[in-house]
Amino acid sequence: MRSIMLASVLALCLAGSTQAAGTAGVRLFVRHEVTDYSAWRKVYDEFGSMQKKLGVTAQAVYRSLDNPNEITVTHDFKTAEAAKAFGASAELKAAMEKSGVTGTPTVWITTPLAARSPETRGVRLYVRHEVADFTTWRTAYDAFDLTRKKLGVTAQAVYRSIDNPNDVTVTHDFKTVEAAKAFAASPELKATMEKAGVTSAPQIWFANRAAR
Repeated sequence: MRSIMLASVLALCLAGSTQAAGTAGVRLFVRHEVTDYSAWRKVYDEFGSMQKKLGVTAQAVYRSLDNPNEITVTHDFKTAEAAKAFGASAELKAAMEKSGVTGTPTVWITTPLAARSPETRGVRLYVRHEVADFTTWRTAYDAFDLTRKKLGVTAQAVYRSIDNPNDVTVTHDFKTVEAAKAFAASPELKATMEKAGVTSAPQIWFANRAAR
């Protein structure tokens, strides 16, 4: 049954993608929980050569600070077509089942809208939400830049879903978890989100780059 669920979620996430080939690159996010991180990581590392064969140009693994068995993985590709093929591949499905992924993974494909943040060894705050109008949101986001820096953000990046242009993922990096959590709870961030037209309850999670 779980295999059917996995196939279904990948198909749903990928079916509507219409991004043309030849883009500046795309990033595929996968967020899921595993039964045991060490067992999962062993299978993931063994899958490295297959990742490259399937078009992955770079990858990174982050572990949730609140639940070390909750994993966020990013895979970069030259085209959306390569990302979709990877997400729907039998090889990925088999690796997920072997590695002990539990529940249904959340998978989404994005276009980076600025230089990607370096894969930090600090703390990364993920925020994913839907907005009423991306242009309006982006204006408010850019105007918030100085305040972000004052609140401890050391690097950030914006990703826009290729299936829904108003589905936005943002990453913010910090030196400490205390700074990250203070930023997420700040009245300044809340006010900016309201001004920017965020329409969904934001998904917010904190993670560290996972060591091999």
